[in-house]
Amino acid sequence: VGDASPSIILDACAAPGNKTSHLAALAPNARVLALDRDPDRFSLLEARLRLAGASNVEARLDDFLTIDPRDYPVTAILLDPSCSGSGTLDLPARKDRDRLERLAGFQLKALVRALTAFPEVTRVTYSTCSVYDEENENVVADALSQAPDFQLHVALPSWPRRGRAHPRLTLQQSNNLVR
Repeated sequence: VGDASPSIILDACAAPGNKTSHLAALAPNARVLALDRDPDRFSLLEARLRLAGASNVEARLDDFLTIDPRDYPVTAILLDPSCSGSGTLDLPARKDRDRLERLAGFQLKALVRALTAFPEVTRVTYSTCSVYDEENENVVADALSQAPDFQLHVALPSWPRRGRAHPRLTLQQSNNLVR
């Protein structure tokens, strides 16, 4: 990232702040805007940012889905929305289909908004801590169909586990994803 980083980066669903702090450290010359809509999680975000000394981050209690993009002239967005958490050590005992559908719907809505509502955005990073295709490849494929001007680029090239094959993604697109 370094000097080539965009000047304003939006962390759309920032709490608890781990990725925000990392982003601030990777792009010390950038201004990072960190949003979260939940007051309790926002308090945690602020505390973590203070602890990390992330002076280039401005935290705002706001909802990414309802903000006016004109108030956020950003060129890059980090989107790590709420997910099932199935990729964490607290792996759920069973797959809750209804919850997964609600989460994937929110994730898609947020990703499409990141790709289409901010006219200056040239880079969007989407991540989850889920192992489910419904929250990963499916969301990416659906979002790309709604924002065809965006292309996938290889993420973490040395990471050994790539995305899964998907009927609506080319093999190269799937290989640009990581798991």
